[in-house]
Amino acid sequence: MLENEFSTWLRQSYICDSGSAMAEAAITSRIANCKRVECFEGDLDQHASKDGMAELLARLNYSMDDQRQGVPKRHSVPIDGNVRTGSATLKSAVKLYWQFCEACSSGSSRFLSRAIHPPAPGAGATPKALSHVWPTWLQPTEAEALLLAKIVMPYVRFLNPEIVAAIVEDNELYRKEWSNELKARGINPEAYLWERSACAFPGVRRYAGSYEIALYRGHAKNDNTKIEQALRLDDNDCPKHIWSFTFRGKPFQKHGPQGYALAHLADHKSHDNRFKLDFDVVDGRSQSELFGLYSCPTNVVFIPTSMIKPTDFGVQLRNLLLRRAEYLYGAHCSVLPEWLRVRPAPSDAWALEEFTWADPVGNTMGIKGFLDYRGKLLNGLFGALLVDT
Repeated sequence: MLENEFSTWLRQSYICDSGSAMAEAAITSRIANCKRVECFEGDLDQHASKDGMAELLARLNYSMDDQRQGVPKRHSVPIDGNVRTGSATLKSAVKLYWQFCEACSSGSSRFLSRAIHPPAPGAGATPKALSHVWPTWLQPTEAEALLLAKIVMPYVRFLNPEIVAAIVEDNELYRKEWSNELKARGINPEAYLWERSACAFPGVRRYAGSYEIALYRGHAKNDNTKIEQALRLDDNDCPKHIWSFTFRGKPFQKHGPQGYALAHLADHKSHDNRFKLDFDVVDGRSQSELFGLYSCPTNVVFIPTSMIKPTDFGVQLRNLLLRRAEYLYGAHCSVLPEWLRVRPAPSDAWALEEFTWADPVGNTMGIKGFLDYRGKLLNGLFGALLVDT
């Protein structure tokens, strides 16, 4: 294989296809994959000349049906781990090399001369006019997303299900009373207290939008003394109180476990909510806002700060974590309102048992202190709002 030229093509692919340069780590990985295939299947350039790599790509293909039926892999490359995902990674790299070969054959003199002798800055053709649109860049493959998930999941911390069970039991004890209080103030209780909800602070949600941020920070006046669909706005403290009581026996005080940060699994805000990406909607069920998910301990985890939050960007990773939450807490509560369902795994490779998970953390020693604290907070909010109105 033309390793140096292939590397340059990956790094400067915009020359051929108007894409973006690939990250160096990904380039190294792709080349290593191709070289590994060559070790067991022969020179990639010969495969390209013979049949456009058709036979090799066919042998690297290994489907879910093959996996279910226990069909042996057709290629000779040893796979340490899941055969289907390993084969898919190799096939993806080989397909990239074939694209490189096609680029060379369609404009070899243009590309290879620039690949071997890159032009000096400012030299070459006149720059094109601005297109007024963002470029389309490469996205991680499923195999790469799967690899990221394998790396991240052992470090994700979920709360002990017994703690969740205690919150749900207390919610059910006061659900009717608190629902009436919320309803009397024009707040839809179903947004927080659906049946067997684990919402830790019914009526409290995260601020959203510039006005609410200004309002929360005291930079704007709330003339109506009323926040839409909430008793109070919060700055990401309330979801952390239960964790703080669990490990420290007192409310959260602006610092959490060293090297870890809280991450929400499902979106809890009303604007730009991504629930249609993450869930199946149950027909015929009454829908509501999802504000209660903000403080549900079933909807938050702690993830190392050294890792980009997969819950913010990756649908597959969010789905994996949501299914893990449902597995841990489903016997104790309804992780979601009844009008939503967590989608099943997109493939067998994303099954929960395919991943290494840390044991749930914490015990119920601090739960009484937490329930007393949140009870006083909610009663104070109900009382204060009653006086104000």
